[in-house]
Parts: sequence; structure tokens; C-alpha cells
Amino acid sequence: MRIVVNGERRAELESQLSDMEAGQVLEQVGAELFRQGQLVVKVELDGQNLTGMDRGQWGHRRDVEELCLETQTPKTLLESSIRVSREWLAPLRTELMGCADRFRLGDDAQAIDGLIRVTEGLRLLFMGMGQIQRLAVGQGLMQDAGLPERMVEDFQLEIPRLLDEIIQAQESRDWIQVADLLEYDVMDRLANWEDTMDTLLGSLA
Repeated sequence: MRIVVNGERRAELESQLSDMEAGQVLEQVGAELFRQGQLVVKVELDGQNLTGMDRGQWGHRRDVEELCLETQTPKTLLESSIRVSREWLAPLRTELMGCADRFRLGDDAQAIDGLIRVTEGLRLLFMGMGQIQRLAVGQGLMQDAGLPERMVEDFQLEIPRLLDEIIQAQESRDWIQVADLLEYDVMDRLANWEDTMDTLLGSLA
């Protein structure tokens, strides 16, 4: 099996891992790259991206000809994750305020469509928060930035709680409460999260 990392063939890894199943090879290579300060961010077997594939479909294969990996340093991956999360904020704020306004004007049908998009955006942001937290704590960046680790954890707890409150208000058809939660509570949390991300980016720089 040829092993290619970031476009370069790694013959020294191939010689160590001959005659192993694909799943074992990936584990061993991933562990070795981690020791070298690299995190695997993309995996391909014979040109097929493994994202979302059940390991049972490929883990026991011994006929794989090429394993291609892309890696990043934890610091680079963290910076990328923060920037992606920040890019979500502006369109999410716009959608959020438009949704709140439509609820207050009684345009329920359009407002509910917008609420679906807002909810999905918040879920994506929540997932991004989790990755940022793991990387930031692992790099010791929270302490370097003077931020308590609990700060990011609190954000992660607040998003699901706010989503639950929004859903409850929606089920009660209390549209003003939904609008208030969006415009005040959620917007306030987004502002706090943006400040935290800016502080982390400053520490990375």
C-alpha cells in the first residue's frame, strides 16, 4: 500500500505497515503523524474520500493500493476552525434579525422558514465550538489568552438551552417570546462568542 501524506509519498511508513488491514494502517499512520505534531483532516483510500463511510466497509480490506492523507498542525487547524465559525456569524445575525422582525410583524409562515435556517446555523456553530474548544485546550491556548476553559464550555451549554427555549415558545405559538429570544438572548451570546474567538485569534498571532 502506498502511503501519501500532503502529496508526498512516505515510504518509511509503508515498510513498517506492510500486510496490515486498512483500518490498522490508518490507526498506525495517524498515531505516528500525531507524534510528529500533525492532525489528519482528510483520508482517501484509492481515491475515495472516507468521510461518512462506515469503517465496516473498508476497515478490513487488504487490497487497498493507496492511502492518501491530508494533515494540518493543531494551531493551523484551530485558526481555520475559528475563522470558519466567524464567517458564519454575519449571515446568521442577518437571518436572525430578519426572523425576529417577521415574528413581530405577524408574518408567521416566513418567520418559521427563517427560524429553521437560524436553528441550523446555530447547530453548525455549536459543532464548531466543540472543535475549537478541544483544540484550544489541547494547545494550552485558553490559558495563554487569559480565558477560563469554562468560558467555551458555557457557550456550548447555552446554545442547546436557547434552542430548547425557542422550540418551547414556538410550540406555544408565543411568537413575541421567540422574537425576544432571538434578538436579545441569542444575539448577546453570538457577540460574546465573537469576542472570545477574536481573543483566541489574537493569541495565535
